[in-house]
Amino acid sequence: MPTKLWRKSLGERGLRVYLFERTPGGTLYREVYAGGQRVAPQKSLRHRDRERAEAEAYVVLAKLKAREEALSEGKLKLSSLFDMYVVSPAHRAKSPRIRKGDESMLNRLIAFLGPERDVRSLSLSDVERYTAARRIGELGRKPVGARTVGKELVALRTMLNWATREKAARSEPLLESNPLKGMRPPVEKNPLRPVETYDRYVRLMQVVAEVDWRLSLALALAESTGQRIGSILRVRRCDVDLDRLPHGRILFRAENQKTGFEHWVPLSEECRQHLLAHLRKVRSEPDAWLFPAERNPQDAVSVWVISTSLRRAYQRAGMDTLKGGLWHPWRRKWATERKDMPLRDVAAAGGWRDPTTLLKCYQQPDEETMRRVVLEAPKLLSRPVRRLEVTPKATPGEAAVPSGDQRNAR
Repeated sequence: MPTKLWRKSLGERGLRVYLFERTPGGTLYREVYAGGQRVAPQKSLRHRDRERAEAEAYVVLAKLKAREEALSEGKLKLSSLFDMYVVSPAHRAKSPRIRKGDESMLNRLIAFLGPERDVRSLSLSDVERYTAARRIGELGRKPVGARTVGKELVALRTMLNWATREKAARSEPLLESNPLKGMRPPVEKNPLRPVETYDRYVRLMQVVAEVDWRLSLALALAESTGQRIGSILRVRRCDVDLDRLPHGRILFRAENQKTGFEHWVPLSEECRQHLLAHLRKVRSEPDAWLFPAERNPQDAVSVWVISTSLRRAYQRAGMDTLKGGLWHPWRRKWATERKDMPLRDVAAAGGWRDPTTLLKCYQQPDEETMRRVVLEAPKLLSRPVRRLEVTPKATPGEAAVPSGDQRNAR
């Protein structure tokens, strides 16, 4: 006879937390309802302790009660808005890495502005104070650039814009309007966007195998596919297809992409050879990581570990890393080399959803292209005309050299 599943409801009418298990004696789950609607997605508590689950539920109820009271009084605290935003479908639709980063930035902003601060009282002067404090190092361990501050303020603006669309239990928006409407986050006037070169790649490839056996393929994929290093390190064996296209292709999955853009990328012949040599050193199971961690092959190697190996490879090759980036200069190199190719195809192959970002941040000017722009561009004509020839003017005391037409006339 099946064992009855445990289930418990806590709270009051219009404000409840449901605790339950899916299998008898299994992991506990939680659902939160306010005003007859579920305000948080079903969540696994990752434990089976019922007393602990009830204690956690009462904490959630206390936060919800404070939020409802604040809304009924016409006051919306920053901390209450944050609690609602982080469980919203709009926020949870982001990748775990993006969610974690946004929450960290919002916590820093809320600590500076005050958790009890009424959201409606925010002003552009608060933005200026926060920007100044972050730029001189009063917040955090060290001063930061305008780009970092800009990303934090954009996260705040996104949360405030969400509040203008989200309705409370009384069917009115949490915010009538964004109090920081018209805010312009600071930007770097001269951002550092270094670009690597192929000759430096050749020098590095001569020594990378001596530093880390995984680095040869990681660097080859970064140079030939232009993908982010975080996406490269999360590739599994089943994502490699060597039977399609001339030299095979590789899948970069949506969950490992910053933009959530899943796509296949063709492999070059050189990259295929590195891949075949690399596959002989990793497990043969389809779900095996292409870049396993040394201590636990069940996990992929971290970006920090492979980046440390790349810095050591630069030192062994007798080269300095470029100021302003370690892996991204290879992504800019890939994009810059393809400036004369169709923009839409370059964006799709490189994993950019919006070609604007590709143009603004990745495709950089280079000396050879600028030379051709200046010296090889055709002239715009309304009718045929001979190109103007400039004859050097003779200096005083020096006879002018006659042109070929003048000598023939004589």
